Amino acid sequence: MVKQISEKEELSSILSRSKLAIIVVYDSRDVTGRYISGIIEDLSKSLEPVFSILVVDAAISPLLARTLAKSYPRLLLYIDGRKVWEQIGFFYTSSNDRYAIRRGILMALRSKGIRLSALGVKLNF
Repeated sequence: MVKQISEKEELSSILSRSKLAIIVVYDSRDVTGRYISGIIEDLSKSLEPVFSILVVDAAISPLLARTLAKSYPRLLLYIDGRKVWEQIGFFYTSSNDRYAIRRGILMALRSKGIRLSALGVKLNF
């Protein structure tokens, strides 16, 4: 289940407990918010419960959103509480965005010596 985060303390707590976390920072007031929400829902079906999927909406938590990202939308991957990868912006073509996200996550995990097969996760979104 995608978790909406609105407080920095809540985010810190979840990141400290999660081996792997993906944070999506976006602004729901923007027309792209609905598009990104759909991609994140599909992403969560493939990656949870191994990954924590967190959403920060700049419309609800502008300070937290600005703390995480200078611009939105942005996708961040954390391993053991440390940011290891980010995607800035989207292509707004479903197949291109899904490919870029899969490739980015895969390459970031590989760079840290983590194999998807060892996690029991398939990037089939």
